[in-house]
Amino acid sequence: MARKTLGFVPLIWQCPSCETQNPGPIKTCTSCGAPQPENVNFKTVDDKEFNLIKDEALIRMAKAGPDIHCPYCGTRNPNSAKLCSHCGGDLSMGGKARQAGVKVGSAAEEESPPPAEAAQPKKKTSKALVIGGIIAAIACLAGFIVLMILLLKTDELTGQVTDVAWERSVAVEAFQVVTDQAWWDEVPEGAEVLFCTQAYRYTSDEVQPNATEVCGTPYVEDTGTGVGELVQDCTYEVYDDYCEYEAMLWVVIDTAVESGDDLDPIWPSPALSSEQRLGERIENYAITFSTDGDEYTYETTDSGLFLQAEPGSTWILKVNQFNAVQSIEPAN
Repeated sequence: MARKTLGFVPLIWQCPSCETQNPGPIKTCTSCGAPQPENVNFKTVDDKEFNLIKDEALIRMAKAGPDIHCPYCGTRNPNSAKLCSHCGGDLSMGGKARQAGVKVGSAAEEESPPPAEAAQPKKKTSKALVIGGIIAAIACLAGFIVLMILLLKTDELTGQVTDVAWERSVAVEAFQVVTDQAWWDEVPEGAEVLFCTQAYRYTSDEVQPNATEVCGTPYVEDTGTGVGELVQDCTYEVYDDYCEYEAMLWVVIDTAVESGDDLDPIWPSPALSSEQRLGERIENYAITFSTDGDEYTYETTDSGLFLQAEPGSTWILKVNQFNAVQSIEPAN
């Protein structure tokens, strides 16, 4: 998601010594003089009404980077400071910058009592229910493993060919006018565009032309300076031209089929007009084996393998635990 800045808002912090509420940028308590603690938690005054800061100096301070706590007295100093404003200590010798980017809550929320629903004790999840869920998950995993073992485990059988069957088909295509729809950049070359309409195509995390911005609820992040940054997480719904067009294209208008139960498969040879052609070819073969009174059928698209299946010939079959033939090969 894209992070959108709406502006900067004032924050407050509570002195741990005297509990006085102080403006965020103030580095020492306005009541008792205690330094702003390193682990201070800033709060917004009210997270329902954000009063954006107009003071350019405060905005520049917020953009400059998180403040630094003096390693000697703990006083908070601006990011650009070299020496501590309280004790004069060298901030480069172990000065610790406050973490920025932490979501800030409301002081009003913190002070107000929780609603009745929130005061109710949370219902504890039944231990038996948790254990049952774990057992069910383990059972599902075990079942999946067993299924995979059964699918992969095969038995080797010897069988004789009793029957064969084949089917071959070929598509008949005609060159004709087709009306269809596509995005403008996917319309076939040479097609005549009839009309286009704007339609949703995809969502982007980055700003895009011809996009509708969709943003979530604004929230405040600590800049590490005592000033909060009001931000939103946004995505961009991109719209594009979806067009109806006419084009001359090869279209399947019929399928010619030949089939048989011998080892002499042929391809269909349909009569074609001057505006027709043969398209995709599909071939399927079936070989039936007899093994100790049981029958197995193996299907393949390999014509070379099929042509070796002389009735009465002996083959080695690999059959899984579900009686499905996985592979065949002539017996030597």
